[in-house]
Amino acid sequence: MNAPSPLTTTSTVTGLSVVGEIDAHTAPTLAAAIAECDQQTVVVDMSAVEFVDSSGLRVLIEAHQAADEAGRSLQLANPSAAVSRLLEISGVSDYLDVVS
Repeated sequence: MNAPSPLTTTSTVTGLSVVGEIDAHTAPTLAAAIAECDQQTVVVDMSAVEFVDSSGLRVLIEAHQAADEAGRSLQLANPSAAVSRLLEISGVSDYLDVVS
C-alpha cells in the first residue's frame, strides 16, 4: 500500500500554493496555512492538488466563511481537475470564489 502524498503549502505574494493531497490527515495543515495568510484577498493556487475529499472541502468552506466574517476574501485559483470535480458535485462552485 502506498503512503499518501504529503501536502505542501508554500506562501506566495498573494496567498499560498498547495501541492499534493487534501484529506482528513492533511486538511489541518491547509487550514493552518490559510489562517496564517494576512492578505485582504487570499489567493490559494490549487493547480497541483492531486486529490481532495470532504475534509478538504470543509476547510475551504470554513476558510471562506472566516475570511468573509473578517471583511476579507478567499479565492481558489486554477483548481485542478480533482478540485473542480469536487466543487462541482458538492454544489459549492458558485458559493466559493473560484477563478481559472
